[in-house]
Amino acid sequence: MTLDSMGLLALIKKLVYTGGANNKHIQHNKAMTIMKLMTLYQDKLQEIQEFRDQYMAIRKVCSELGISFGRCKDHTKAMLTKQGITEPTTAQLKDTIKKVEDELHAIIFMYKTDRAR
Repeated sequence: MTLDSMGLLALIKKLVYTGGANNKHIQHNKAMTIMKLMTLYQDKLQEIQEFRDQYMAIRKVCSELGISFGRCKDHTKAMLTKQGITEPTTAQLKDTIKKVEDELHAIIFMYKTDRAR
């Protein structure tokens, strides 16, 4: 008998995020996750690290559900062109798309922090 903790974690995530093998509630889960991200703001007494962890947890759920933000091809091409890359490889495209999404999440995160702190 082998103990596969990563396999168990993958199964748990599948059940939690998609409602099981039949994906019966996946659209509902996606909608709820997006709404949770939209309404999330740092509380007045909440430490920035705690808020960051909370934001990253929701972002991870988005990733598990296949929800992506800011993956604009035009923005990606513009970023690559600015770097002098006109014929990007698949790896360069993939890396830049991730950077574009990370940049958008950084902006969203900054606007959701408590500005008085």
